[in-house]
Amino acid sequence: MPSSFVFPGYPAYLEAAANQFGRPESARAAGRLLALTALANLCAQASRADLAHVDAILAKGVEFRDQLAIALQAADAMLDDVKAARIAPEDPPEAGPSNDDLAEASVGRRVASRKSAKGASS
Repeated sequence: MPSSFVFPGYPAYLEAAANQFGRPESARAAGRLLALTALANLCAQASRADLAHVDAILAKGVEFRDQLAIALQAADAMLDDVKAARIAPEDPPEAGPSNDDLAEASVGRRVASRKSAKGASS
């Protein structure tokens, strides 16, 4: 049963993002992400709510947006690390860093890169 709070244009946002990403066929699958659906529902609520409630509703929406951003960074880091290890493998060190250390370093590099890119565009 569809929610009574479906953000008008939600499919259009997905289609536009998928087209910009060069993957228009992925719009439908992206629409099944629970955090994105929750965010769309909160946007719908905020678009109809009393002004006194809009900030609180959008703050919750920002939490879901941040979850999606974190998931994207983790996904990019995992793919990059596996690609780097499998496509250009090095001689394995005798006692290398743990997976947790590698993940933290990879995500840290990605966060620093995005922060510097944001600073350059400001």
